[in-house]
Amino acid sequence: MDIGYIQIDRRSPLPLYKQLEDSIVRAIGDGTLKAGDKLPTEDELAESLGLSRPVVRQAYGALVGAKLVIRERGRGSFVQPMRSGPLSNTLLGFSQETLLSGHIPATRVLALREGELPERLAREVEDPFHSWFYLERVRFTDGVPSQHLKTWVPRDRFPDIESYDFEVSSLYSTLFELYGVRPDLARRTVRATGADATTAQILNVPEGTPIAQMDNIVYDEDGVLMEVGLEDYLGDSCSFSFEVRND
Repeated sequence: MDIGYIQIDRRSPLPLYKQLEDSIVRAIGDGTLKAGDKLPTEDELAESLGLSRPVVRQAYGALVGAKLVIRERGRGSFVQPMRSGPLSNTLLGFSQETLLSGHIPATRVLALREGELPERLAREVEDPFHSWFYLERVRFTDGVPSQHLKTWVPRDRFPDIESYDFEVSSLYSTLFELYGVRPDLARRTVRATGADATTAQILNVPEGTPIAQMDNIVYDEDGVLMEVGLEDYLGDSCSFSFEVRND
């Protein structure tokens, strides 16, 4: 069993399960682990790395939730085929997207509070919720600001979510691990625009710098709204991937 691709630093503030998860995602991204490869069992990893089984189980659960790994009863856990890209037709978290592409992700939280959904976005989702949790973040790729995100999730569905640290844990991982909810469908509208003064300051670029702005409305596997986002991407930090079928 070769697990040389797994890096665990017990001095790091990053939780052990997250370090394990990120190591596996990175190995998938750089081709060390390929689609169809079987992963070590939870017991094997726990024993080899000196981790507890719950830590390994949490990491594997996050990978399954992101649809990077599939569990097959009686056979084990396997790497799934995955297509990626910041504005692609996949629904991965930022950390997973960035690691898959061979870069180093980081996140800084700018705001974490109760907040109202903007009127335009509320009309798009026919806002059925009375209260929203608002999360504003700036994301870094290899230490450089690349994304400015404003995110709203319904407090009715995710009580106490504001108590979690979203500089360490991704939103999608938290929603899956703590609430059993994962994204299944997103309606995305992308427009080309120029960075306004606030976004330009956050991304450390001149005002008017070309950016891709995306409305991101996400539903879970039951078709229930779970996230609404307004996201700004620097032009050199994103790509577009489309699949077109002639029906």
